[in-house]
Amino acid sequence: MQRGKKIVFVSHCILNQNAAAMGKAKQPGVFKDILDILGEAGIGLIQMGCPEMEFGSGLNRKPRSKSSYDTKSYRTLCKKMAQDVIKQIELYLSKNYKVVGILGVEFSPTCAVYQIEEGNRNVPGKGILIEEIEEEMRKKRFQIPILGINPNNTNSSIEKLQSLLRYG
Repeated sequence: MQRGKKIVFVSHCILNQNAAAMGKAKQPGVFKDILDILGEAGIGLIQMGCPEMEFGSGLNRKPRSKSSYDTKSYRTLCKKMAQDVIKQIELYLSKNYKVVGILGVEFSPTCAVYQIEEGNRNVPGKGILIEEIEEEMRKKRFQIPILGINPNNTNSSIEKLQSLLRYG
């Protein structure tokens, strides 16, 4: 079988809800509906690392706000991870693959695309890793769509994902 040559970069916890902060997992393992759509479209998946786990917070970490993560050392970690993602993107692009998009996770202090959780409210904002990925893409003049998956209501994200796949 021939390779489809289409790739999506995916936030770690979309493929592994066991990595989510305590009380934040919405699925026992993966977001199956999201993976089903990508699988049916013949899209290859690249799982991005989880800076929150790597930062020493581990698997049993309590949920934290963006402001509590937004330190020089955490930004440095996210910047390095963003640079690694960009290197992988460049590798795929150099071999004529289509990088269809990047999937973040809304309300995450790290991977949110449009909304972060602040206390008991959701407010406009981006997660730190997504900010760093966007900055690295600006430097390389990449224009890769970044889509936020709503973990509380994946149905609301499915139409956007299908549109991304249709036109991406």
